[in-house]
Amino acid sequence: MGLRRPQTLTTAVATYIKDAIVHGEFAPGSRLPEVALATQLETSRGTVREALRTLADGGLIEVVPRRGVFVSQLSVRATWEITSLRALLEPYASRLALEASGSDHAIRADVESAFEILREAVQTGDPVTVADADVAFHRSVFARCGHEMLLSQLETLQVLSRRIVLTNQVLSADAPTLIAQHAPIVEAVALRDPELLETAVRTHVIEGGELLMTRMAALEPNRARRPQATSFGLGRWPSGASPHPRRSVPQRQDVR
Repeated sequence: MGLRRPQTLTTAVATYIKDAIVHGEFAPGSRLPEVALATQLETSRGTVREALRTLADGGLIEVVPRRGVFVSQLSVRATWEITSLRALLEPYASRLALEASGSDHAIRADVESAFEILREAVQTGDPVTVADADVAFHRSVFARCGHEMLLSQLETLQVLSRRIVLTNQVLSADAPTLIAQHAPIVEAVALRDPELLETAVRTHVIEGGELLMTRMAALEPNRARRPQATSFGLGRWPSGASPHPRRSVPQRQDVR
């Protein structure tokens, strides 16, 4: 067993602030005062400053010279950038994980277990519980990819995605179709088909991104007057499709 190093104070402070942002305790655009945070957490301003620098690297906060540190604003463009990167990286990581598993059925057991936990979470109707289960499900699919730099990037993207999802209450609103949307991923893992899995993950991530962007567009008053409002005026998804308002997702039979 390897040595378990204790969490540094800076890391602990960064984790606290990150969790507070993701759970909505600090609203988008709100200021994060170093002094108040240092007093609240009973630590030094230097520790808080270093923790905030770490979060800025991950995109959760913005450092504005001579003004201070602010929680990053949510927008259609930011949502597209986050989701399009997920749609590029997550399918690849998932494929790597399945290909690396060989004849080992551990990945299937992990994914099916995470899927059942997601089912149970949906029944609670609690957005945070569902969001946590959703993140855990996706992680179970690509966690065994064996690519540490890729995993690090996906962890950052998942944190950002989870924050947008919770802010828009997307998972709780779409709970009836949430399980059906994840089922093709479970099926692809069970079939041990890397190409099918890559396609299923990409399709799911893009569908979720389009829903998020549609919700975000409603919060941007000037967007409706833009000439490319139907496509959001953004680039293409990694699969080649243009972003567009989410169409209704047909109900499909849930497969256990």
